[in-house]
Amino acid sequence: MSGQSQHKPTDFDVIVVVSGSPVPAHVKSNQTLEHLVRDALKESGNVGQPPADWELRTQSGALLPQSQRAADAGLHEGETLFLNPRAGAGG
Repeated sequence: MSGQSQHKPTDFDVIVVVSGSPVPAHVKSNQTLEHLVRDALKESGNVGQPPADWELRTQSGALLPQSQRAADAGLHEGETLFLNPRAGAGG
């Protein structure tokens, strides 16, 4: 190997609580959080609303922008995230 550092995508698992129901999800660090939201909604059967109508938050309540890459969001293995409909969405 050369002396150059290579960044391999880091994959890990999180729990996304979708409207109160925990859904295991696999995260690839180079994907956007919107991809994670889309997967969690599909797995939970909530396919009636687009990811933009949902808010993804950390356990401490911090809002995570869905345009952010998972690697940049500081997520880690086993973390629990919360996905709930945005206030006023879907009306």
